[in-house]
Amino acid sequence: MIAFFMTKNIKASIFFAAFVLTILLTYLIKPAYAVTCFKKGEYTSGFNKICIYNCLGSDKAITIKNTQLCPLSIQD
Repeated sequence: MIAFFMTKNIKASIFFAAFVLTILLTYLIKPAYAVTCFKKGEYTSGFNKICIYNCLGSDKAITIKNTQLCPLSIQD
């Protein structure tokens, strides 16, 4: 591995290594937090039920079957 970086074209080697590291970190790092959203309301549309949640001041909606109950909270 060290011989790889000892070539004449060291700038290209460093750029390539940084590029690969950036790609790997993008896929490996997960968000460190999850927001809990609380049920605000619901309505039925055809065979679906739309559940509305308050996520720290922003609304989020999920769609479920109209025979199911909306969860009281979800993770966003």
